Amino acid sequence: MNFNETLPFLFAQISTFYKVEIEKELNEFELHSGQIFILFELWKIDGLSQIELSSKLKVSPPAVNKMVKSLTKNGFVVSSDCSKDGRVMRVFLTPKGVAIRPQVEEKWQKLEEKLVGNLTPTERLVLSQLFGKLVENLLAKEISTS
Repeated sequence: MNFNETLPFLFAQISTFYKVEIEKELNEFELHSGQIFILFELWKIDGLSQIELSSKLKVSPPAVNKMVKSLTKNGFVVSSDCSKDGRVMRVFLTPKGVAIRPQVEEKWQKLEEKLVGNLTPTERLVLSQLFGKLVENLLAKEISTS
């Protein structure tokens, strides 16, 4: 078996390449690739708890905590105790975190175009559907082994 031709190998290769490209693009904002997903979620719903972020991103609570601390240090978010439940820590965007959204989204779209620019709209749709199925498969396996 030639592992270089297997789907997991190709997927890992694409993922690694994309992560490197994201890191390069976000470096000017002092952001790392994982942190951007925290911002994506907060741009949708500001004030999520760290547990909610962990659940939405399928990332461990300690990993989310580390990313939030770094985002706080760089001035993109602030954390505060929930007024209804002191055990819950909510994360809010700062003006700086709100202000970088258009630039980050533009860079994200350029990277997406670099990745899929030579695909037809139909191929993009099919690829998106296939990726959705892959995620479903992984989540189903995760649930069944829990």
